[in-house]
Amino acid sequence: MIKINTEKILEFITRPLEVVILRYIFIFIIAVPLGMYLMWVFSSKHELEIVIVNKSVTDNKNAELRSLTWVLNHERIVKASHEFYQSDSNYFGFYPRLGGDFSVRDFHAYDSLEIINLVNNSDLLYLTDSYGVYTHDYGVDLNKPNRLLYGGFNRSDLDVLKEFRAQKKLILSEFSLFAPPTGRSIRDSLQTILGLKWSGWTGRYFLSLDSTAHGDLPEWVVNLYHQKYGPEWPFFDSGIVLVRGDDIVILEYGTHLIQEAPIIETQTINAKTYGLPPSVPYPFWFDIVTSPERNNQIISIFHLEVNERGDALLNAHNIPKMFPAVLKETTGEHPFYYFAGDFSDNPVLTVTAYFKGIKRFHKFFYNEKNVEDRRQFSWRFYRPLITNILRNEVKRLNR
Repeated sequence: MIKINTEKILEFITRPLEVVILRYIFIFIIAVPLGMYLMWVFSSKHELEIVIVNKSVTDNKNAELRSLTWVLNHERIVKASHEFYQSDSNYFGFYPRLGGDFSVRDFHAYDSLEIINLVNNSDLLYLTDSYGVYTHDYGVDLNKPNRLLYGGFNRSDLDVLKEFRAQKKLILSEFSLFAPPTGRSIRDSLQTILGLKWSGWTGRYFLSLDSTAHGDLPEWVVNLYHQKYGPEWPFFDSGIVLVRGDDIVILEYGTHLIQEAPIIETQTINAKTYGLPPSVPYPFWFDIVTSPERNNQIISIFHLEVNERGDALLNAHNIPKMFPAVLKETTGEHPFYYFAGDFSDNPVLTVTAYFKGIKRFHKFFYNEKNVEDRRQFSWRFYRPLITNILRNEVKRLNR
């Protein structure tokens, strides 16, 4: 009688399977990323000299520019020196230092000839954040009143912007361009030049409106609400805070909101042009602007999805529930985009920029169910928007 050794048979059957599994693991973990990296390394570089302005850098990590430099590096867009852009150095604005010190690099000392030369040697201007840095942001004098260290769009900035307009070069700008500490006269000039009107309202989504929780809700929001409405604080869920001067409106999820965060919506034709999703939640700072000029095209809108109670609250303060999120000047005479949110400030993983085709794996890098995760907005909306704008500019300049 023939004796069958089942252990030997099982070993023979499973061995090839193990080899196949190990082979696929090797390909997925090592070979695929290595191939993607090498494809990125050997891709062509594209020269674009970009003047970047950021006045709200509070630490050396500079998350405020990380999404922008991610796109620039991923697309292999380099400076005139053929060096890659760095989020911690290649900008005009506030530079924090260890020990509570800081330095500033801006246009204050530029005369008119230096400004003309700067713009002559540049391709585009990107104004990312003008809000500034305050003592409490920088960890200075926490027991004293919060005072401005640096910030606001000023006269020298305006002169640079005017020269970019005069030379008909592309300008990109973001949230807080019009808001304090920018002075009224500068704001009026900006609104006239760009054909935009700031309503005075700014807002932000918060995961928790519970004033007793140790979350992101600023103390000044609670204090402002108490000054306006009295000692009671009735909010505990997530929601949206809207502020204009000493006025404040709070929309709570469930009480006023159907969707807890603002939704950015894009019509099909614009979504196709810029590679954008039809809708995406936006969980950070934004402002409410209008475009009285017919030359400005609305690419995307913010939508605050409110119930009847929320709608009544917005109407009582003349706040629209839908307003522009991305605007573009359409004449071609003065190419210009305005992003009505703090779009470039996202905690993306920098190293992922160096792998060609990484966008196919984007869902591994954020939590789709977490509305507060700004990385989702960065991957799904900011990345394709900026990528398409910059690619078109590279193509137009034949770089």
